[in-house]
Amino acid sequence: MRITNKTLMPAESVHEDVVDASGSYVIEVPEGARYEGVFLLKGETLKIAVHLTGKNAGCVLKIAYLSSTDLKNDIVCDVYHDAPETYSSQIVKGVLAENGTVDYHGVIHIPFNSQKCEGSQNHHAVLLSDEAKVTCVPELEIYADDVKCAHGSAIGALDEMQLFYLQSRGIDLKEAQKMLIHGFLSDLLPGSFEPQIADWMVKHA
Repeated sequence: MRITNKTLMPAESVHEDVVDASGSYVIEVPEGARYEGVFLLKGETLKIAVHLTGKNAGCVLKIAYLSSTDLKNDIVCDVYHDAPETYSSQIVKGVLAENGTVDYHGVIHIPFNSQKCEGSQNHHAVLLSDEAKVTCVPELEIYADDVKCAHGSAIGALDEMQLFYLQSRGIDLKEAQKMLIHGFLSDLLPGSFEPQIADWMVKHA
């Protein structure tokens, strides 16, 4: 497991990480800086803690997971709005096949003195088998009264109508499933992750 401690300098208005790995990450974002992280998880545990320590600090966390084993994969995201007028976004998408099992726990922490903060969490998962299982626990730990926060989660199978439409155009079921999965993840992940996703789908989708 890799542990990364990252502190952005004020001059780094935007810092981006694109990571295909599990492990623990601690990121500190100072005033006026923005952190963007894209993570692809294919097993084990991912823990991310982001501290927004100055006004107008922000972060966008994009996480995709692919799970097909009976080993539980854990995703833990904690975002601490340690200063007022900070913003955060957590976007998590996953695809589970066979006995895939995932626990996602995301928390937005806003103390009393951190007014005018904005935070959001969104989780979406596609289950490709009846044995796959997702547990999603989004939390808002808010003590300030002038904030904008929201969270949501949706878990389900591939859309039967979309599959029917693709098959009616001569595309076989397996290929139609792969197309829909690719479309589901493509707006979240950069093109550099396509080989890993394609390899996983060949084996499990």
